[in-house]
Amino acid sequence: MPRGTAFFAGMTKTQLRACIRLRLKERELGEVFQDDLISDLIAEKHYYCSVHDLRPSQFRMLYRPGGGYDFYGLFDPSRWHKVSWAQCLDPRDQNDWIQTALRLASAPFLSARRLAFPICERCGVLPSTEVDHVNPEFQSIARQAMQLMTVSEYRNAFRGFDWWSDQPFTLPVDNSALAYTLQAHQSTTLQAVCKDCHLQNAAGRKMLRGGSA
Repeated sequence: MPRGTAFFAGMTKTQLRACIRLRLKERELGEVFQDDLISDLIAEKHYYCSVHDLRPSQFRMLYRPGGGYDFYGLFDPSRWHKVSWAQCLDPRDQNDWIQTALRLASAPFLSARRLAFPICERCGVLPSTEVDHVNPEFQSIARQAMQLMTVSEYRNAFRGFDWWSDQPFTLPVDNSALAYTLQAHQSTTLQAVCKDCHLQNAAGRKMLRGGSA
């Protein structure tokens, strides 16, 4: 879409984002309110609602531990569901969903590493709070895994997605990307680290790549 082109309701994405943020500033956390602009935006542009003829009639913002808020829409007289107006402006790529599911599938390997090494393996001082994919990096595993997926596997992955469920998006057990990711973690070099050491590891790898992202 060319820069400056109207995206919705005669506004560009930048204008629309600013407009909605200004409207939401007038609302209190927990307050139930109506907003036809946001309702219409979600009904027309949301990746799920737009193809299932869903239009929220009311909204509320609930406090999110750690800061910020979660945004909920009312889709029938009694069914509230978390919904993102921001994703209507910048929808997630399908590969983002797949990669998130693969990262979730690798979580047991990461948890096991942290349990085995409660102190940072890099500095040997601070508690380990994170796990670093030293070799290969997670992004490399995910790229290789997604290259194995067929068109039908992509289609089946999203066909079975239950947006109404509170459970995170996962891949079918027979998905080839999932199988590759689980197998790769049998031999992946992991390191339980503190946050600072994790950042230093990442910076070191970036320097080795010549500063490329």
